[in-house]
Amino acid sequence: MISPLESERRLKSTASSVLDPGVHALAGKDSAERRGWPGRARPRGRKNTAGFTLIELVVVLTIIGMALALAMPLLAGRAAGVSLNAAVGEIRAALRGARNTAIAEDRPVVFRGDPGGGFWLDRRYFPLPAMSGGAAPRVSVDGAAQIAFYPSGGSSGGRVRLAAGDAGRVITVDTLTGRTDAR
Repeated sequence: MISPLESERRLKSTASSVLDPGVHALAGKDSAERRGWPGRARPRGRKNTAGFTLIELVVVLTIIGMALALAMPLLAGRAAGVSLNAAVGEIRAALRGARNTAIAEDRPVVFRGDPGGGFWLDRRYFPLPAMSGGAAPRVSVDGAAQIAFYPSGGSSGGRVRLAAGDAGRVITVDTLTGRTDAR
């Protein structure tokens, strides 16, 4: 009977005599040594998938860049509208405060717009923050130069116009109730 070691030695000697010279050098090495891991086993977590190629990454980044280039003008236009809406909210709050002050202190309170980017409320100036374009919205009062709020809760009424570039909003002040409505 032949031992397992003897049968393995015979198999190697016959394989090296049958194979051509370029292959027989690798015939005695195990598979880990042939794949670039000499003297040790191949690591278990390593697989043949290496990730994304450079071409794939460049194509994906180009697509993302084109999508952003198309979306940025739309987002920039909305930023001006958002800033204008914030200014409208601030002026409406000031107008409500003027009405409440007139009622609480039993005296008239006057609101005036400033085309430079703010408003006057009872001889006190309140600047509006600059918009994304760099300038604050222009504030003007239609008709009379001011809107007065009376202790009865009423007002002289009028319209406050805010303009910034091509965009604009109008705040209407009711004569009877002194309440505001933005459009």
